[in-house]
Amino acid sequence: MESTNLFAIVDIETTGTNQQTDKIIQFACVIIENQQIVNQLSIDINPLRSIPKHITELTGISNKDVANSPYFEDVAFTIKQLLDGCVFVAHNVFFDFNFLNSELVRAGVSPLTSPCIDTVELFQVLFPTSNGFRVSDMASEMSIEHTNPHQALSDAYVTAQGFIKMLDKLRTLPLVTKETLQLLSVSLGVNNQAIFSMVLNEAYETKQNDLEGIVVLDGIAIKKKDRAYRYQDREVAQSFSSKLNILRNTQREMAEDIHQFLTKDNKSKNLFIEAETGTGKTMGYLYPLTFEKKPEQKLISTSTILLQNQIEYQDIPLLNDLVKTSKQGVVVKSTSHYLSLHAFRQTLDLPLGQKSYAICQMAILVWLLETNTGDLDEVNVIKNNVFYQQVQHTGQKELVESSIFFEEDFYHYLTDRCQFADFIIVNHSFLFSDSQKKERFLPDFETVVIDEAHQLPNLIETISTKQLSLSSFEFELNHLIEVSMMIGETHDKHQKNTLMMSDICKELRESIDWLEESMVTYFDLFHKKEEQLIDVQAFFKQVPVVKRYIQQINVMLRELSELSQNLKLEKKKELSLNEKEFFHTVEHVIEMYQLFKSFFYDYDETLVKWISAKKKHVILSMINFSDLSINQYNWYTQAKKIIYTSGSLQLDNDSNFLERKLGLEDVQKKTLPSVFDYKNQACLFLLNDVNYHSIKSTNDFSIRISQSVKKLFETHEQTMLVLFTSHQLLEAVHKQLTDYFNQRDVLVLAQGISGTKEKILKKINQGNKCIILGANSFWEGMDFSHQSIDIVVMTKLPFDPPNRPIVQARYQYIEQQGGNPFYEDALPQAGIKLRQGIGRLLRSPEDRGILVLLDDRLVNSRYSDILCSYLPQALSIQTVTLPELLKESKLFLEKRVLLKTTNGG
Repeated sequence: MESTNLFAIVDIETTGTNQQTDKIIQFACVIIENQQIVNQLSIDINPLRSIPKHITELTGISNKDVANSPYFEDVAFTIKQLLDGCVFVAHNVFFDFNFLNSELVRAGVSPLTSPCIDTVELFQVLFPTSNGFRVSDMASEMSIEHTNPHQALSDAYVTAQGFIKMLDKLRTLPLVTKETLQLLSVSLGVNNQAIFSMVLNEAYETKQNDLEGIVVLDGIAIKKKDRAYRYQDREVAQSFSSKLNILRNTQREMAEDIHQFLTKDNKSKNLFIEAETGTGKTMGYLYPLTFEKKPEQKLISTSTILLQNQIEYQDIPLLNDLVKTSKQGVVVKSTSHYLSLHAFRQTLDLPLGQKSYAICQMAILVWLLETNTGDLDEVNVIKNNVFYQQVQHTGQKELVESSIFFEEDFYHYLTDRCQFADFIIVNHSFLFSDSQKKERFLPDFETVVIDEAHQLPNLIETISTKQLSLSSFEFELNHLIEVSMMIGETHDKHQKNTLMMSDICKELRESIDWLEESMVTYFDLFHKKEEQLIDVQAFFKQVPVVKRYIQQINVMLRELSELSQNLKLEKKKELSLNEKEFFHTVEHVIEMYQLFKSFFYDYDETLVKWISAKKKHVILSMINFSDLSINQYNWYTQAKKIIYTSGSLQLDNDSNFLERKLGLEDVQKKTLPSVFDYKNQACLFLLNDVNYHSIKSTNDFSIRISQSVKKLFETHEQTMLVLFTSHQLLEAVHKQLTDYFNQRDVLVLAQGISGTKEKILKKINQGNKCIILGANSFWEGMDFSHQSIDIVVMTKLPFDPPNRPIVQARYQYIEQQGGNPFYEDALPQAGIKLRQGIGRLLRSPEDRGILVLLDDRLVNSRYSDILCSYLPQALSIQTVTLPELLKESKLFLEKRVLLKTTNGG
């Protein structure tokens, strides 16, 4: 393939995807010659059958539009002549090329035999951080205007422009990268390898030499690290009050409270500041920390990785610009988030020859020329891919100063940046888990800020819950068999031990499989509750054979542990990929063994145990509720001043919920005034058509929810967020809504179905009309500031499911302590979550929107007054039928439009 070839970029629109029954309704082709678009053709085609409604809604092509158009037989020869002699290019070429050929053959014209290029694969390799890989994603990534999505000519033209830009980018890559890409591209589909060969040959002919801004290590080109941070001055000349005028009123009040807490001579360690969404609390705490005279670093812990990135890349630079400082922040994540250059190099030496694996390798090669952090979250790869697992960094133990990669190692670079940073930014999970490790990454901090602090009780509970999936245990044993055999083949003196290890693993695997089947049968996990509390001693008495099997498993696991100690390979400066994988797998198996032994043999009365079933496999879980205080964590005991902030600390509530759950006594409290006019900006509609107590099944409830959501969207055509307390219910509603909207220009995005929270947020922020379905974390912490959410639907009051074993155990523990679990735990938890759900609606004083609750218990229960106390006092609550809801909500939202129009005039 040569650059002088004619490239025909093709797109077709069809009545469906079945080549036997569906037909082409639109054909478009854009011709590229010498990197320039030289011609284009678009033909509407009469399919001689009715165009399905959802295809018309997707493409805008109706039966009327094609009624007088030619049949495919009339244009088949013309299309064949146009494409003959060209390289056939399409976005997902497998569909377009095969469908077009089937139609050509049906029309009596010989099929195309052209070489094919798939721009999806090229795009995945050359733009690895793209939000997605559809034509619309490509247009967005490359800033290409896409006027008529799902129209053949528009899609073909965008693909043509994208193809040119991809070739341009490929040509700019260093020669060493192009060479490796060409070698790996043999695993790609169709004729994509020819593109990489073509560009590489061009580079050889021009004798390309382009090493500026990059460093080449062992054949891998990497963007040079920027270490200017080492030379920036941390000191601030101004006083705290010198720049206070840059802050809004509530931010200023928050900053002054924190400044006083940090500087005045008081003995209090903990400060609670309740600042609702829209206050701008990040700037409210960054400002006083910036002007604090002590030079020590400050630790900021947030609820999500998304918020971590926002603080480093948006908030701190904005503050620096406003107050003329040069403060630096560094986001820190667990080691597995970062790429190991050494491990990646090894994958290049041992390629699998699989297309998906090769695409990951090629994408990383391109990304290494762009990334500053080596954070794998930047790359849009499937995280459960074996490649991703192989190239994760393992932390300090992997750093060897004599390694060629040492200076450019991303984890080493992270630790260096942290030494010079003013703010270390982590998420809560990392903060607590790091604090429990023998080798901690984080140093001791005098000042700590906990953002979204209301999440801490549930987080501590989650971290303290120890879990063992029996299917994961079996998987690790299988993997240990594989890697131990590899070690035995390459280390003769260890062959006997690895064979013994393999035999023990096989026996263990069979025994654990039998145990899992026995527990499923005995507890009837798939017909009764999928989670159940368990008394292990009673279980042993009732099923003695299980006890004997568990004793055998324990003995074998102990032998395996001892055997692994004898398999210490000779120390090397750097481990091979197989050796690294072997030791990593052994560590996993030993950790699982400790959990297994604790579950079946630790009889501490304070330890609560339960079993659950997920995808027909058993998970063992346990927790000790008597030791969940924040005081057990090193970071807390070492810190001198801790600031907790959130929009729902509920400091005016008599329950003192957060302090009790965290075990805190010495607490200062402050609630900032609201920035919203709830009376005019929001209204809560309680839909009385859906009576919570009258609903008999998940299916009934999902139908009612779907009906309400459909009507609301059709009435307003505005982005809406639908919040659930059950993933099962969410999945049922998602199916019904996607079936209904079936490929319209409306995205139905669901947590756990449509990708990660970050991916969903990116799609929302692109300005698409969306219906977002979320549970758990979507009630809070999701920043929709770039895309207004006008309607928030809450399907049910957010009580924890009382039948969940961990909830049952928590309530039992509270009762044992003489408390009332409903009023001391269930209601406060639900109230805080309800307030967080309301916080998804209003993000600024200019916002306006409606809340819809499908649960009448808010006003028709004995605890109504307590629940309502968690709501903003000025928020209006209207009880309505569905027709009344559609009418009243339309009037309410139209006031916003009228107000904006009046103000604009």
